[in-house]
Amino acid sequence: MSRTVNEPSANTAPEPLSLAYFKDYFMLSKLRLSISVVGTTMIAYYLGIKKTGLSFDNLQLFGLTLGGLLVVAASNGFNQVYEKDTDKLMSRTQKRPVAAGRMKVQDALVFSAVCAVLGLFTLAFLVNGRAAFLSLVSLFIYTLAYTPLKVKTPLAVFVGAIPGALPPAIGWVGAIGNIDIIAIVLFAIQFFWQFPHFWSIAWILEDDYRKANYTLLPSYDGRTKRNAIQIIWYTVMLVLLSLYPLSIDFGTLNALWLIAPASIYMLYRAFKLKQTLDVFEAKQLMYASLIYMPLVLISYLF
Repeated sequence: MSRTVNEPSANTAPEPLSLAYFKDYFMLSKLRLSISVVGTTMIAYYLGIKKTGLSFDNLQLFGLTLGGLLVVAASNGFNQVYEKDTDKLMSRTQKRPVAAGRMKVQDALVFSAVCAVLGLFTLAFLVNGRAAFLSLVSLFIYTLAYTPLKVKTPLAVFVGAIPGALPPAIGWVGAIGNIDIIAIVLFAIQFFWQFPHFWSIAWILEDDYRKANYTLLPSYDGRTKRNAIQIIWYTVMLVLLSLYPLSIDFGTLNALWLIAPASIYMLYRAFKLKQTLDVFEAKQLMYASLIYMPLVLISYLF
């Protein structure tokens, strides 16, 4: 059926302040992803309060939540501006507002810059300077290093894992005010979690990524056993690091009731991917990874 004269095109800018207008800004900020990222920050914050016996501060928690959401939204917005041309090439991203032409580049840049400034100031004044500093580092690495490297080398995933690993460390630092050994351990666990998580996504989207000249699997081989073995090794490292806090009395052996089954299932899914090299198994590994990190963080509360 042909489009009627009054029906807006997918590439037409929506009316200001309309539902579609705000929907485009939500899409620019990747709101659902931003919420999930800040979720790990919140768990780590509560972990810091619980473990150190500090008083719960509602204003601080509000600042950490709002500031984190704004900084992540800014990172996603800058990313979509930079990748607007490659986004047009992929089925998954071609409907994004900047790539589709519904939003002007300058509007996206202003929105992202405002989110970044407001987010960092919120973190600095309502939480603490160290949490704001770590968020600034995350924003710069994601925007200025990871994003440009995606079209150049698979090592971009390693660079991108740095800002991706900072949210739980930011939550912990937001609670206690210091970058200590626990903040580093939480960062390391989340850092290694990135690889089975994002490589499973890259496995699923390999064909679409190739359209934009992205190679985000461990090597240029594609969906091969060699790359699947890499995923297994990093999953093993993730599991070992997840157990490490128990050896320094950060958690009790009761944590194993969550960590052990979650780890076994993650390893099982990684080995199944190596066995089949199938996109279906990559999806199962991705789903397993989505529940793994929250379960591990929650387990340290016991």
